[in-house]
Amino acid sequence: MALAGRPPKSTSRNRNPKTYDWTSVPNVPFAGSSPDLPGRGRQRWHAETRAWWEAVRRMPHCVLWTETDWRFALETARLVEEFWRGELNRAAELRLRSAKLGLTHEDRLKIRVRYVEPEDQAEDEAAVDSSSVTRLEDRRKRLSGAP
Repeated sequence: MALAGRPPKSTSRNRNPKTYDWTSVPNVPFAGSSPDLPGRGRQRWHAETRAWWEAVRRMPHCVLWTETDWRFALETARLVEEFWRGELNRAAELRLRSAKLGLTHEDRLKIRVRYVEPEDQAEDEAAVDSSSVTRLEDRRKRLSGAP
């Protein structure tokens, strides 16, 4: 049985555009200060957890992180540790946290972070340089023939 009503338009548009723009980050590994994994007494961190942490702390968009973002990442490291120690029920929470941290390309698209090559970013900044923009007052004078 067919549903009543008008069929959907093939050219639908989102009437609620995004309220924030993309954040461009140079595609270079983060080399700033970041916390180390905390000590665990006699027990060592699982090798996979250490590898995960080293990959996370070098992501280029870590340059945007604040102290609370680093704390969230450290809390996530605890869940990664539990997952690799056999607690597979942590997988769903890890997936959600990975998305918030922007660990995959798809996750970064959702949080509107994109990596750009350093020379591309310099070109973008040069294109917006205000010294190359004609002042409106000067344009009006030129168009009206005023000296």
